[in-house]
Order: sequence, then structure tokens, then C-alpha cells
Amino acid sequence: MKKMKQKTRGQWERAVLVLSLLIPTIIMLALFVINRIYPFGDRSFLFSDMYHQYMPFFSELLHKVRGGESLSFSFNVGIGSNFLALFVYYLASPFHIFSLLVPESHLMEFMSYLIVLKIGLAGLTSYLYLKKHFQAEDAKDVGDAPESLWTKKRGNDIGALFFSCFYALSGFMAAYNYNIMWVDCVVLLPLIVLGLERLVKEGRGGLYCVTLALSIFTNYYISIMICIFLVLYFILLLALEKDWVHNIWKKGIPGYFVLYSLLAGGMAAVLLIPEVCAILRTDFGDMDFPKKVESYFSVLDMLARHCMCVYTERGLDHWPNIYCGSAVLLMVPLYLMNRRISIREKFCRMALAGFLLISFSTNVLDFIWHGLNYPDSLPARQSFLYIFLVLTMCYEAFRGVREMEGQQILYSFLWALGFILFCGKFIDHEDFELGVKLLTLVFAGVYAVLLYLYRTRQKRMTLQAVAVAALVMMVAESAINTYGTSVGTVSRSAYLGQQEDYKALYEVTRTREEGFYRLEKFTRKTKNDGTLTGYPTASVFSSTLNSYVMDMYQRLGMRHSKVYYGFDGATALVSAMLNVNYMFGESEKYENSLYTLLGQSGDVFLYQCNALLPFGYVAPLGFDLPEGFEGNGLLLQNQMAEDLGAEGMLFRPVRAEAARDDVVFTAQEGGYYYAVLTASGTNKVDCIGGSTDEEKFKDLKKGSVLYLGYLEKGQTITLTNGNEEDETPRVDADVYAMDREVLGQVLELLSAQHMEHVVWESDFLSGDITMAQAGRLILSVPYEAGWKVLVNGEEVEGALFGGCLMAFDLEPGEYRFEMKYVPEGSYAGAAVSAVSIVAFAMIQTIRRRRKPSAEPREA
Repeated sequence: MKKMKQKTRGQWERAVLVLSLLIPTIIMLALFVINRIYPFGDRSFLFSDMYHQYMPFFSELLHKVRGGESLSFSFNVGIGSNFLALFVYYLASPFHIFSLLVPESHLMEFMSYLIVLKIGLAGLTSYLYLKKHFQAEDAKDVGDAPESLWTKKRGNDIGALFFSCFYALSGFMAAYNYNIMWVDCVVLLPLIVLGLERLVKEGRGGLYCVTLALSIFTNYYISIMICIFLVLYFILLLALEKDWVHNIWKKGIPGYFVLYSLLAGGMAAVLLIPEVCAILRTDFGDMDFPKKVESYFSVLDMLARHCMCVYTERGLDHWPNIYCGSAVLLMVPLYLMNRRISIREKFCRMALAGFLLISFSTNVLDFIWHGLNYPDSLPARQSFLYIFLVLTMCYEAFRGVREMEGQQILYSFLWALGFILFCGKFIDHEDFELGVKLLTLVFAGVYAVLLYLYRTRQKRMTLQAVAVAALVMMVAESAINTYGTSVGTVSRSAYLGQQEDYKALYEVTRTREEGFYRLEKFTRKTKNDGTLTGYPTASVFSSTLNSYVMDMYQRLGMRHSKVYYGFDGATALVSAMLNVNYMFGESEKYENSLYTLLGQSGDVFLYQCNALLPFGYVAPLGFDLPEGFEGNGLLLQNQMAEDLGAEGMLFRPVRAEAARDDVVFTAQEGGYYYAVLTASGTNKVDCIGGSTDEEKFKDLKKGSVLYLGYLEKGQTITLTNGNEEDETPRVDADVYAMDREVLGQVLELLSAQHMEHVVWESDFLSGDITMAQAGRLILSVPYEAGWKVLVNGEEVEGALFGGCLMAFDLEPGEYRFEMKYVPEGSYAGAAVSAVSIVAFAMIQTIRRRRKPSAEPREA
């Protein structure tokens, strides 16, 4: 009979374990069907950065691996980038290796459904944590209880399933589930914390070290937040120990915590050290610590975001996404009323939860949590830690419900009701709508009734009905909240429809070119179109971009921010200096003497740039971008032309008129025209008229350059605000005419001497140059630590043109250049990882040999 009960229990536990994986997965799959995501329709789960970054970066990884290229560097990421750093930040999850088995045409489906699987795994790991965390108490409580689906242990199975699903489908996941590389860390967190608890209570550090190392390896950025949390949680565990000296200090637990934490970081150092070296060269490496403490909002404002269907914040506001089920509003009061939980534990866990809450709203703490930087949108990225802690407390409260008084459940509901009414009275935020209050109140009321029935009923059939009702309500709430706040989609055919056309036209350019060159676009889907299709480009949107390139683009009037730099705003001169030889356009109207139409595939047109420079052109010794001219890249380029010895003004100012909030310009002569924004009133401008009839410019700042195209004499254009949300719609801009003859002089001077026999691969460049006279050789390749340059067989260090492009001052003579890129820190990282893995293996082996054979082996 006892064996029969054990077998039944085992089957039950396995069934619930599978459900913890399947329920979040099925909910997401159902939402995919509802939203007509492929193969259930023509939509795709490419939301926000998944659209702009992750899909292009996965494509580039696929191109590199299948093309046998090095993962060190890529010329398809901006004008050239450390690809290993990008790989570590976005692509390092072990799950992602399976993308290499997928046809490129279905790569986005692989990413989308992998996210669904990871969400399911988050439910599984959180369920395992809740079960293992209270396993000793469960075993003690169950004993030889009569067979029932609602013994304490099995009731707790349902409770663990309930709260694990809320963890997998929390507000954090609703807001950020498209960040495919972050979700791995959310999956691993419960296992890491479980490993830490084993380390403190049993001295076993294997699980903690391995899972933390895997988290850091997968995504070091979110792991920074996990590591901060682990330090705080370790302090909490120490505070909960009654005999701290005997159980903790004498056993050397603090030392083991430090040792295993360092080993975890060391095991991931093969990727971590090169990544840190790269990040220090981005704008995120500038740690400008806040000079004064500021608060963004009150604690009440944040707590209101526990309500369901509150709009998820992904922008520049600092709101945390902390929804994790309406039941939380009941369970936290029950947790505090539970007499079986010690005052010490309640105080410690509530204090940690309170500290996490304050961290969301305090600028200094927010800065520290995000790796000594402020997030560029997507705020409160550590909120999943708070959710995990709160749900653990809620589960502990649920475990004690049957020992509590019925009126305490009533008190908890009244507290939830009062909280919702209080928020309705005092919170005026637009996200806290009437529907939010009503939905939360309805679900909280139903949960209260179910809790009361669970507390007071003993019959098996009744308890089964209560369990089924609770699961149905949990599934309904999670699905409604996720449907209302997540799962953004785009048209699959619109995103992928022209990829084959771009690839076909890129092949045309490869048959025409032997040396180094780039391609760009008049209009683009993303700033990573080059990586999406697989061609060398001059734009990038990435958190690992080289900030020195961004600084140069800014000075030249091109598009830029902390996380991207774009080719838009480049003049014909800048395009030539960056070796952009071809342009893609989705119209035939761009053709003029600057751009010759070469061919067409579908609705995509290929243009050849007629203003060209060879790769490796030569300027006078010491030539560089002139100082000053901040906010006007055209005047800066005028000075460049003058410094090179050209006669005349490259860009000549012409008169434009203000018409209310718009700028109106009529060409007095045929020619090429550019405009420069002289104020930061709008980030979008529409150009009405001209050769293309209408052109839309976006991502604009003061000093941004706009290419207005070729205008015939008497042709009029209007620059008007393209952003309807701007409170100040006025457009302020100066218009300039480009002198084609001066441009020709500049290009002739720069191309008089240039590199020949250029050979280039993903991480290698070589070429020859014969210098008839001294000059500065300029390469349109950005400098990054890791480039090794050999000139005539000897390693040399060059200068920087524009603060980022590699340049070399050469005397007359013949020179052979060979350049190879190896990411900075690669060898050091590999060495540290090897040593750490060996050290970990030795420690584990020694500790196991010292244990008696009867003891369980260490995890």
C-alpha cells in the first residue's frame, strides 16, 4: 500500500512538473494563433529590438558560420565592428546554436518559438525552486497522510505550479520577452538561488557555481543584476541563521561564497573579459555617477503596477514592470499574518523587497543596478528579481493557508480592495485605467473565494474542483494580461519580402568589384540592414558599437545616438571617404549625376555612386577633421576642402524662407542641395517636393544634415514637421548648395595616391601602396584594440583620422600592409576560463573524496 501511494505521488509530481513547462508555453502558443503569427498567418513576433537588432544579428551569425568566416570582426556591422563583443551581448546563449540548423528564411520563426520555449522553461525552473526550497518542510508535514489529491504536499504542488506560471508570464516577461538573450537569465535565476541556498545550508556549491557561470556566459549584462541580488540574498540567508557562528562562520561559508562566485565569473571569462574590454570603448563605458539623489515616483505609484493589464513601460520613463498576478495583493498580507513564519524572516524578506522597490525609483540605485549606467529605454531591468522574491513569499503564505483562520482571508481581501480603491483615488497616471482596477478586483475576489474554500473544505471532490478553478483563473489572468501588454507583431512578408532582391543586387556588385567597398540605402527598414542581408555597410544599431565612430558621425551631421550611428546625413564627400560605392533605393527617382541606376530586382533599385574614392586614399601629412564647427557638418567639410587645397566653397549657403512653422526653399539654379537643422525642435522632418516628391527624415537632432536631392531651377521644396506629437512643430534649417566642381577637386586630390591589390576578409586586410610623396594614408576602417598592423613585416601603430579611422603618416617609398584582428582580451579570457574550470573540478573532486560514501554526492 505504501509503495502504491509513493508511485501515485511520483506520477502526480511528474505531471505537475510537466504542467509548469506546458502551461506558459501553451498560453504563448495560443496568443500566437490569436495574433496570426506564422504559420497561423502572415504576422511575425518581431517586436522592437527583435525587429531592429536581434533578427539582423542572428542573420549575420548564420552568414558567418555558413560562410566559414571568423567570429572576431565583421564589416557588415557598421563600418566594421568587434563581432565577438556583439556575439557575447546578444547571441551567446547555448540555445542559439540550433539556429544554425534552421533555413535562413525561417530564422525569425526559430527565434519566436525559442522565446516561447524559454518562457515555458522559466515556469519549470521556478517550479523546481519552489518545490526544492520547501522540500524538507513538505516531507515533514506529509508523513503518512491518507491518500488524497490535496494532502499538504500535493496542495503545495498546485501552489508551486500556480506561482511558477505567474513568474514565467510576469510583467517583466510581458514587457521584455522579445529580448531573447535576457530570458535565459530569467530561466536560470531560480536554479542559481537554489544553488546559493544549498551552499549556505549544506556547504554544497556545485549547482550555484555552474548555473551562475552559465548565466554570465549567456548574458553578462543581466548577470550583473543577478550578482548584486545574490550578494543581498546571501546577507539575508546569513541573517536568518540562528546560530550564525557555528553554522556559517566556522564552516567557512562566506569564503566558499566568494570562491564559487569568483570561479563562476572565471569560467565565463572566455567571453566576459573580451566583452568588458569592448564595452569600455563604448559610451556605456563612461560611468558618470549621479551627483545628487533623486526620486522618480512614490512607492504607491510603483505598487499600483501590480495590477493586471497595466501598460508595460519600455520607453524612457522609469516605471518598473512588476505585475505577477492579482493573487499577490492577497498573499502578501497573508504572508505577514502567518504566525508560523518568524518575525525575523518576514522582516528580512520584506526589507529586501522594499529595497528593490526603492531601487526602481531612486536614480543612484538605478544607476548601480544597471551596471553603473542608466538604461537607454527599457527601464528597471532588474524587476524580475523583485518578482521572484515576492512570488516566493506568496507561495510560503499559500502553504500556511489551511492553518490560518478564515477571517484572515477576509482581511487579506479587504486589504486588496482597499489598496485598489486607494490607488483609484490617489493615482492619476494614465496607465491606471478603470478597466485595470475592475479586472484586478474581479480576479482578486475570485482568488479570495477559492482560498476560503481551500481553507474550509475537506472533501476530495470539492478540493479538486477548487484546484481546477484556480488553475483556470490563473491561465485566464495570465493570458489576458499577456495579450493586453505583450506579443507585438509585424508583417512577415513586408519584413522579408525584398531580401532576395537585395541579395541578388548585392551579387551584381560583387561581380563588378574586386577591392574593398560598402553599400548603403536611401531608405531603410533598420539600421542593421547590412547584417540582415549580409553586405558591408556603414550603419549599426548596437549596444556594443564603437563610440569613436559615433562621435565622428555626429561631427559630420550624420545620425547618431548612444546605441547607433547611421549613414543618413552623409554628403557625397563623406560617402566617398567611407568607400560607399553603391546605394539601394526602393524608387527610380534617385538617379542623377551623383547616382547612376544600374539595375533592378523586384521593387529594389541599385545605384552606383559616381563620387568615389579608392580604399586607402592619401591626404597631406597630419590631415584630420578640423576642430570647431560643432552643429554644422557642412561648414566642417568646407574647411576640409580648403585644407586639402581645393579652390572654392564646397557647400554654399542659399536663402530659404520661413513659412509659419515650415521652411520653404526655391532653387535659383539647378544643383544638389542639403539642409542642416539649426534647432532641436523636432526629430522628424518631411521634405515635400523635389525629385522624389516626398522624403521623410527621422532620428534628427540639432546639426543633422538632410540630403534634399537634385533640384531644377525654380523647383520648390517645403520642410515640415513630420512628428505630430511634437509640442513645438517649428522647423529651423539652413539650406546649402553643393559645388560639384569643388567636390571633384577634393576627390582628385585624395585619390592621387592610393592603396592597390587590396585583399579583405572578415578579420583581415592587406594591400600595397607606393608613395611618390609624403602623405597620410587613410583607411575607412575604425580602430579597435585588437588590430595588429604590419607594414613591410614590422608591427606599427598609426594615427587616428576623425578620432576613429586608422591612418598612417608615410614618407616616399613602397609599403606592404597586412592587418589582422584579434579581439582584445581573448587570450586572457581563455586562460582564465581554463584555470577556473580546472580549479572547480579539483575542488569538487577533493570535496567528494573527503565525504563518506553513504552521503549523497554533491550536485
